[in-house]
Amino acid sequence: MSKIVCKKCVLDSEMPDITINEETGLCHFCETFKPLTAADKEKYLAEMEGIFDRIKGRGEYDVIYALSGGKDSSYTLYKLKKDYPFLKVLAILFNNGFISGNAIENAKKMCEITGSDYYELTMDRQQLCSVWKKAAESIDAFPKFAKYRASDICNTCISIIKQKLIENAIARNAPVIIFAFTAGQAPNPIIKLNYNFINLSRNLFEKQLEKIGIKDEDENFLIKKSVIDNMDKNNPPMIIHPLCMWDYNEDMVLETVTKIGWKAPKLNDSNSTNCKLNSLACYNHLQKYGIHPYAFDIAGIVRNGDMPREVGLEKLHQELSQQLIDEVAKELKINVNL
Repeated sequence: MSKIVCKKCVLDSEMPDITINEETGLCHFCETFKPLTAADKEKYLAEMEGIFDRIKGRGEYDVIYALSGGKDSSYTLYKLKKDYPFLKVLAILFNNGFISGNAIENAKKMCEITGSDYYELTMDRQQLCSVWKKAAESIDAFPKFAKYRASDICNTCISIIKQKLIENAIARNAPVIIFAFTAGQAPNPIIKLNYNFINLSRNLFEKQLEKIGIKDEDENFLIKKSVIDNMDKNNPPMIIHPLCMWDYNEDMVLETVTKIGWKAPKLNDSNSTNCKLNSLACYNHLQKYGIHPYAFDIAGIVRNGDMPREVGLEKLHQELSQQLIDEVAKELKINVNL
């Protein structure tokens, strides 16, 4: 049977666990998909603004912001502070050892432009390289829904970022954590956390790290237990994804950030504007699982109407950067056969 590509998104019948309805030509995700309506977005925007009004000035910072220096996180920070200038923001960039110098420059510039405080979270590079190598060599460390949304390297990295942002929010009494995920990536714009959920997520990630072969006894990657134990259980932080509520268009985002001084990197990577690990992570994921780790995210963005289908297909099938794969694989001591 020949490959069938969903008529609405970019998923196809050769991808694991994807079924295409031969009559409708739609994958099972598109058949059941219900996008946020304009009314839904207005409701969530009003809720977000109400939250901002209630929490301003409550802690050392109002917002802990996940800043990568990439286009989406730069745009979201710019628009956030433009629309809500009263928010006191601490923007945290996790330097995973492979963040491009250009991305760090962009992140610092966005903080200067928006009047946000900048903090670069760094860790021992040799230790980080060991983590990325073990993640690449692992199989099925993450559950299926996570494995199909990102590579094992990226899932590990993103989990560390989330753990440490929640830790910072609790320690600094910051009520809100913000990520620059689109509606295709995070369909729920506002996520209210609680003590049990935070504790559960920490323990779950600890088990995933152990499955990869990492015992994080010093809690370098996990939320420190002492921080969770001392948190105000009546006022846990919440996570907000403003891009889910705002109109999103990749060209508009690039045009906006470029006008204010953001500079596009020369990574030759269609899916990342900030991280050198990405090409190897994608290659590794394709070799292990037979699916591009961005397939579900791109499909979600296309399905939501935020990216033309032809652009999504082009991104999904663009050749990976052999130069970046070779460069990073050599440093991590991973054998690749292109």
